[in-house]
Amino acid sequence: MVGKDKPDETAAEAPDAIASEIDEAAAVPLGDSEVHGAIDVPGDIEAQSVAITQGGAQNVKAETVTVEQGGIARAEAASINVDEGGIALAMGDRVTVSKGGVAVAVADEVRVDDGVVVFAAASQIGGEDTKVVFDMRAAVVFGLVLGAVAGVLGRLRRGTS
Repeated sequence: MVGKDKPDETAAEAPDAIASEIDEAAAVPLGDSEVHGAIDVPGDIEAQSVAITQGGAQNVKAETVTVEQGGIARAEAASINVDEGGIALAMGDRVTVSKGGVAVAVADEVRVDDGVVVFAAASQIGGEDTKVVFDMRAAVVFGLVLGAVAGVLGRLRRGTS
């Protein structure tokens, strides 16, 4: 914690120290980019290769994205690998999850080993100890049922008014 490691540092100086660490982590917009530590990087990261270890990012666009014990809100890459981490929206050619989770995976191939994907829109889905809550067929059926139920409830509500 700031202030406990350095007793002479005031609370007013803490935001400047954190901001400089964030700026240093996000200062590599092109080429290889690595983010380490428990600092969330604001904004977008665009690079050839992005590796996030015990950290996080909002939006990442790269050829290769690797997350180890971290998280990304939105990742777009040819290859996305998640190990003990999570991504809210992963879009790419290949998404691989190991001991982690992805809320929405849109890819040609999704492989999950001992992890969870809530919604997968993929040509191929595979892995071991895999839990995919919705694949494309399940999502279509869910949407149809939800639409039918909403329609019936809407008519019932209008009929009682």
